[in-house]
Amino acid sequence: MCKIMNDKMGLELQDVTYCYEGETLPVWKHLSCCFLKGAVHAICGPSGCGKSSVLYLLDGLIPHMYEGKLTGKVLLDEQDITEELPRNRCDKIGFVMQNPESQFCTFTVEEELAFGMENLEISRDIMGKRITEVLEYIGLSGYEKRDLNDLSGGQKQKIAIASVLVTEPEILLLDEPTANLDPVSRQQIFELILRLSKEKHMTIILVEHNVEEIIEYVDHLITFDLQGKVLFDVSGDQVEISYRAWIESQQLKKISGEYERSEPSQECVLQLEDISFSYQGQGIRKKYINEEDYVLRHMNLQIYKQEFLAITGKNGVGKTTLMRVIFQIFRQNEGEIFLYGKPVDSYRKKELYRKIGLVFQNPEEQFVTNTVWDEMMFSLKKVKISQQEKEEKVENMLRRFHLETEKEKSPFVLSQGQKRRLSVASMLLTDQQILFLDEPTYGQDYENRLELMNDMEMLRKEGVTIIMITHDMSLVKQYATREVEIADGHVVSETVLKGGRP
Repeated sequence: MCKIMNDKMGLELQDVTYCYEGETLPVWKHLSCCFLKGAVHAICGPSGCGKSSVLYLLDGLIPHMYEGKLTGKVLLDEQDITEELPRNRCDKIGFVMQNPESQFCTFTVEEELAFGMENLEISRDIMGKRITEVLEYIGLSGYEKRDLNDLSGGQKQKIAIASVLVTEPEILLLDEPTANLDPVSRQQIFELILRLSKEKHMTIILVEHNVEEIIEYVDHLITFDLQGKVLFDVSGDQVEISYRAWIESQQLKKISGEYERSEPSQECVLQLEDISFSYQGQGIRKKYINEEDYVLRHMNLQIYKQEFLAITGKNGVGKTTLMRVIFQIFRQNEGEIFLYGKPVDSYRKKELYRKIGLVFQNPEEQFVTNTVWDEMMFSLKKVKISQQEKEEKVENMLRRFHLETEKEKSPFVLSQGQKRRLSVASMLLTDQQILFLDEPTYGQDYENRLELMNDMEMLRKEGVTIIMITHDMSLVKQYATREVEIADGHVVSETVLKGGRP
């Protein structure tokens, strides 16, 4: 039963056991915990331990969208809502998912904020008033007509939260809301979450790998181990003590900032000369584009063989766009890109992608099959080796990334950390010599993050060039041989780190 019993009880899980359809082991067994009204709750634990599944259960996605065997009860204000569909809970419970773009249903900010209220049959007058008020509250007044695709990562996350706030729920569920944001945007989201609790007395239930920045404001902490067992279920003064103990347990494999790095080569493998790009002006020349529409502005950059390059900068400055242009997903308006001394647009796409690989920021965007095994085999479809060699290669890679027990699952039902590991593993199968990683440790716990980055370092020592877009400055310090910072669409600073190119 719940360890905290008082008149402020909000949501409660009673003796819950759940096993996803097709699985033999449950996510958690006999789970009982409660969430108090108006309190800030944090749920922590390693990747794949069932943190997000708790939110799915509270929101009703389990068992009504994600099928499986469920026993136990979900209580809201002491009323059993286990059989209530998600749509019948949304007036009281709001859910913001890991990737804000995955829950957008429309094209503009105003349309997105109106969408949920339309489903609740709220009148137009009230809708307009709420949209104005919530945009002011989150600091985005005047953004009603903005295209969602033109927003920065931090702005998208704020709009995802706002789209829930306009329905005025009592409880807000947040799944890794800051995992993919720069430090400034991350702080803004945390501040918004705390304001909602303090000023609107909203119940906050937050899944996070790292709540370091707000741990002193967390009222209740639940921590799982990898098997889905509760390690800590504490409140008050015990929250910070227990959180520190959990963090320390995650950092048993420490590695110094003095990590030994081998020196990169002097050979330039990728060169950008005066690159400019605008989404509004794709395919047309510079003279027909307004200057303020440019995402990349006169970008110049050289990348050297066997270096570990970190590209940093705030959300929205053009980092991901830069990769899309390099991969010719979009064509630059001005300038030239050279790969191994040859214009990149002179390569056939098949030839280009055998030389450079891209691990997407959102793993789901690169999945094309129905199982983990098929996803890995698909990467080897055009590789001229025997079927046995392909299977051995896949088995080895699945073991390397701790996915061997997940091979029959759909990639889309994996945890966020497992999805990230699968996206990296499937790319590494094809042995590209230049590998781009867009926020590679997004959704990873400390141990998996460490293992993934050590794998990247081993690849670099084998001759692979690694280019990493990241907001995690500890990764930069620990692994990068050079850091390039981007602001306003161009390189504003360049720092050679220990072991980097002289």
